[in-house]
Amino acid sequence: MVARITEAAASREAAPLVLVTGPPGIGRSAVLDGVREQLTARGVATLTLRMSRIERDRPLGLLSRLCAELRALQGADAGRRTAGNAASTHRRPGIGNQLTAELRALQAEGRPLTVFVDDVQWADPGSRKALLPAVHTLAGGCVSFVCAYRPALSDPDGGPAALRRLCAAGLAEVTSLRPLPAAEISALVSHRLQAMPSASLNGHLRRSCRGVPGAVHAALDGHRRTGTLRVFDRHAYLVSPDTPPELPAEQPLVEQVRRLGGLARPVAEALAVLQPLGEAAPALIARALEVKESEVREELSLLWSEGVLQRGARQSGWRFRLPLLASALTAGLGEYERRKLAALAVTAVWAGEATAADAYLADQLALAGGFVDTRRAARELIARSVEAMLHDGHPAERWLRAAVKLTAEPGEHTRALLLHASTCYIHHRYAEALESAWAVISSHPDQVSSTALLEAELVYVVSVAATSDTAALTELARDGWRSLPGGEGHRTIARCAALYHLDRWREADDQLRAAYDTWSAGDAVVAALGHFFSESIAAVLGRMTAFERSVADPVHRPLWEEGSRHRFERLCGLARTLLSCGELERATRLLTDYGLQFGHWPVADQIVAGSLQGDWDRSLDLVRMVLAGDSLLADVPSHTLMCRAASIMFISRGRLTQARTVLDKARDEQPVMLHLLAAPESELRHVLGAADQVDRVISEAIDSAARGGVVIGTEELWLRKVRLELAGGDRAAARHYAAEAARVSDLLGTDRALLFRLLTKAVAHADPRAADEALRLARRRGQPYELAKTVTALVRHELTDVAALREAYELYGELDALLPRARLRNLMRSRNMAVPGRDATIAENERLLATLVTEGLTNSELAVVLGCSRKSVESRLSRLFKRTGCLSRVELVSAVVSGAYPA
Repeated sequence: MVARITEAAASREAAPLVLVTGPPGIGRSAVLDGVREQLTARGVATLTLRMSRIERDRPLGLLSRLCAELRALQGADAGRRTAGNAASTHRRPGIGNQLTAELRALQAEGRPLTVFVDDVQWADPGSRKALLPAVHTLAGGCVSFVCAYRPALSDPDGGPAALRRLCAAGLAEVTSLRPLPAAEISALVSHRLQAMPSASLNGHLRRSCRGVPGAVHAALDGHRRTGTLRVFDRHAYLVSPDTPPELPAEQPLVEQVRRLGGLARPVAEALAVLQPLGEAAPALIARALEVKESEVREELSLLWSEGVLQRGARQSGWRFRLPLLASALTAGLGEYERRKLAALAVTAVWAGEATAADAYLADQLALAGGFVDTRRAARELIARSVEAMLHDGHPAERWLRAAVKLTAEPGEHTRALLLHASTCYIHHRYAEALESAWAVISSHPDQVSSTALLEAELVYVVSVAATSDTAALTELARDGWRSLPGGEGHRTIARCAALYHLDRWREADDQLRAAYDTWSAGDAVVAALGHFFSESIAAVLGRMTAFERSVADPVHRPLWEEGSRHRFERLCGLARTLLSCGELERATRLLTDYGLQFGHWPVADQIVAGSLQGDWDRSLDLVRMVLAGDSLLADVPSHTLMCRAASIMFISRGRLTQARTVLDKARDEQPVMLHLLAAPESELRHVLGAADQVDRVISEAIDSAARGGVVIGTEELWLRKVRLELAGGDRAAARHYAAEAARVSDLLGTDRALLFRLLTKAVAHADPRAADEALRLARRRGQPYELAKTVTALVRHELTDVAALREAYELYGELDALLPRARLRNLMRSRNMAVPGRDATIAENERLLATLVTEGLTNSELAVVLGCSRKSVESRLSRLFKRTGCLSRVELVSAVVSGAYPA
C-alpha cells in the first residue's frame, strides 16, 4: 500500500489528493511516514503538518499554517521540512485565494512537492471548504497532498460530499485501511516481540483488537505491564487471559475518550462495565451518574459518531468497537467506582431489570462485595464456582476468593476455603492453594468431613512441594505430620505424599506397609488413597503385581462409584505410571475404555504421550505454555517426565540451549526421579563433544536410582552402559550390564523393559536373533522416536540390514528431528547408502545450521555438533548468509526469531 500511494503522490497523471482513512489505531500515520520516507529517498521535497483536536475550533487554522509553510518553503533552498504546531499566521478574508496563488507558484517552479497532513479530520470547517476546491489547481502538476483522515459518522459542513465530487473528477483518491487478517496480526506480533505468538495469544488479540494494529501494540504493552505476557523458547504466551491489560491514560485509544470532555468519558467508563446488560445499560448508567437517561443517550450517540461505539444486533444495546478499550476503561476505574457499578449491575439482575450471563453476574458479585446482600452473593458465587472449577479455573479461583471474604457462617466459610484450595490446586496455582488449604487445616478442621479434611491435607502437602519449599516439606515428613488433624490414617497418607515428593520412595513404601492395618481400616477415602499410593509406589520400586491388577480391573476399588472426579484421578494416576514405563498404548487404551479422551488428560501427561506417539509440534507447544507460566506440575513424577520428553525433542530439533534450560529447570524446581533425565543429559553432552562425561552421567543416575530402590526408568540406562563398555572394548562388562537389563525386565514385565533387554542382549552378545526380536517389538509398539533409535543402534552394531536406515530416516523426518537425521546421513554415507533428496537435504542442513546459530553456538561448537571442521562451518555460514540475505549472525538470529526464516 505504501508503494502504491508513493507512486500516486509522485505521478503527475494520478489524483493530486490521496486520503488515507480508517479507524483509530489502524495505522494511518504509519502509512504517511512510510510514503514520506520513500519520497524523500527519491529526492521529492516534503512538508508535514500534524493536526490536533483543539484546531477544530481555530478558524482557518490549517489554511493559515499551510500558507505560512508554503511561503517558507519557496524561500528555502530545497528539501524536507516538518511543520511544528506554531500559531496561525495573520488571517485575512482572501487567505483561500492566497493558498491557490501559493500552489500555482509552486506548480510553475516545477519542483516536486508532497504535502502531508496527519489527522486532517481536526481541520476547522473553513479550512476544509477552502482546501478541497484548491485541489483543482493541482491537476497534472508537481504538487500533491497525502492526508490521513479518520472519518466520523457526523462529518460537518458537507466535507464528504465535496470529496465525492473530487473523486468523481479524478482529483482525489481514497485509500481505506482495513483491519489486519489473522496472518498479519501474527506477523506483527512476531516482529514486535521477536517471538512467535501462540494460537491462544493470537486468538485473544483478534477478539480484543479486531485487527487494528495500534490496538495490538497497546494490548501487548498493557499485558507486559501486568506481567501476563511471557516469552519462552521464542514463543509468546498469555498466561492469565482474564487479567486485563494495563493501558495508561495517555495511550491514544484511551485518550480519544478522555478528550471528548463533558459526560462522554464517565458514560464510556460506565458502559465498559455495564454493556453486557444490553438495552438496560443506558438507564443504569444514568442512575450511576445521577443524570437524565436522555443525557446519557446523547453521549452514547457522540461516542458512536466518534467511532468508539457501535450498535449491537437485535436490540443488544451499545458495544465498544474495540473490546480492548472496554477492558482498559474498566481497569482504569477506581475501586469504589468499580464496586458501585458492579453492585448496580447485580441489583438490576436480581430485580429482573436486566439479564446477564452467569459468568458476568459472578464477576460483578465478586467485585461488588459488601455493596450487595453478602449471603446471597456468596451462595451464588460458590454455586457458579463449583460448575466452573474443572474447566474454567481462573475465574472460579477469583469467585471463590471473593466468596471466602463474604461468608461469615463458619461452615460455609470453610467450604469456600476448601473449594478455593482445590480449584487453585487443579489449575497449578499452588501458592494460593497452599494458603487456603492451611487455613482449613489449622483453623477449621472440625468444620469439614473427614474426606474433605484429607483433601485439604493432600493439597497442602503437594502445594508445599510445588512451591519448592523443601525445608517445610522435609520438616513435614520428619515430625510435622504427627500434628496434622484427622487421625492416624490421614497422617500416614499425608506423610507418604511428603516422602515421595522428596524422592524418598522406599521410605514412603515402608510407611505404608508398616501402617497398613491403620489406613486400610479407615474410611473409604483413606483406604482408597492408601491402596492407590501403595500400588503406585510399589511399581516405582519394581513390584508390579498390585499395580497390574488395578490396570486390568480399575473398577473394583474403593470410591469408583462415588463420582466422576474420583474415577478421573484414579485413571489418570494409573495411566501416568504406565507412561513412566513407556507403555503408551496401554495408557491410552485404559483411559479411552473408560471414556476419558486425550484432550482431558492432565497437561504434563498429554506432553509425554504426545512425544511418544510422535506428535512433537503439539507437545512442544504445550511444554512452552507450561514453562512460560512458571507452573510446576505436582503429580509426581509428571514434571520430570515432561522435562525429559521436552529435552529429547529439543535436542533432536537442534535446540540445544533450550534443552539445557529444561534439564536445569527440572533439577532445580522438582528434583524427583532425576535418573529419568540421564539419557537426554548424556545425549546433550555427547552432541556438544563432552563424550568423556557421558559415562559419569549414566553411572551416577544408576547409583541414584539404586540408593532409592527405584527400578522404573532404569531400562535405557543399562543399554547405554552396554554400549559405552563396548566402545571401550570391555565386552565382559557389557554382558554384565545386559544381565542387569534382563533383571529389570523380569521385575517390570513391560514391553519397554523387554525391548531394552533384547537390545542389550543383541548388542552385548552380538545376537542377531535378539536383534530381530527387538526390531519386531519396536515396530509393534509404534513409537516413532523409539523405533528410529532402535534401528540406528542395530545398524551401528551391524545387527540388522543397513537398508533399515531408510525407515529410521523417514521417521526422523516426520518428527522434524533435524539433528539425528543429519547424523544419520553421515552413517548412511559411511555404509555406502545414497541419501534421498539432494535439494531437501541442503535445505534441511541450512535449517539446522540456522537453528544452532540461534542457540548461540560458536563456530567451534558448531563444528563438533555437525561433525565437520571449523573451515567447513565458515563456508556453510557464508552460503547461508548469501542465500538468506543476512549480513551477520545477529541478522540471521533476528530472522529466525521473528519467523522471517523458518528454522
